[in-house]
Amino acid sequence: MSTYDPHPTTSESEWMRTVSGLPPGVPELGGRVVVVAAHPDDECLALGGVLQELRRLPGELRIVVATDGEAAYPELNKADRAELARTRRRELHAALRVHGLPAVPVTWLGLPDSELVSHEAALADRLRALLTGATATVAPWPRDPHPDHQVAGRAAARTRPPRSRMWSYPIWMWHWMRPNEEVIPWRRAVLHRLSPAQQARKNAALEEFVSQRVPPPGVGGAVLPPEVLAHFGRGVEVLFQEHP
Repeated sequence: MSTYDPHPTTSESEWMRTVSGLPPGVPELGGRVVVVAAHPDDECLALGGVLQELRRLPGELRIVVATDGEAAYPELNKADRAELARTRRRELHAALRVHGLPAVPVTWLGLPDSELVSHEAALADRLRALLTGATATVAPWPRDPHPDHQVAGRAAARTRPPRSRMWSYPIWMWHWMRPNEEVIPWRRAVLHRLSPAQQARKNAALEEFVSQRVPPPGVGGAVLPPEVLAHFGRGVEVLFQEHP
């Protein structure tokens, strides 16, 4: 994720008035599931409970991360960005251990953070091979306000196997959009309710992303201040069905 205005445009209570009416259930994600993320932490923020649910199902789970998230704080110099990239990789692996998923393979593509719009073809080429044989693909919502998320969602949609299912997840939608915007596909949404144990694991996992909650000295605000994290600690997760 990259740094945005830390003040949410939509309150969590306003979102919940809409979200609480969505149909509950776990998406049909059995078999070989590939989760695509634009940045390390996207998948844990949006899908921590769903990932834990997948752990209980037979099949294979793999995570593909397009960038290392090194541009989260644009003020950093080249050396500090490289160190942040290494930190963010460690944080994701630590979060997966907390989720109970230490053995899930993570493929790091190392494409430039906040520049995926210029590397969409390269991302699609990499995903085409990685998604081969996937029965389900989960990727960022292609209409999410973050440009990197849009690119990752489009590339996954273009390269998934023709008969595989695809679901998408929003991230910055919760921060920058409003529930009544026509672009939000509520009719294709499903709501996963986290059990208390899943919520506790997810909360603990999100604590591992220290670099996103605590900004380096001399830079702007945190990427994930409490106002933003509130959207991911609500006890429910929302996915949109992109393809049957």
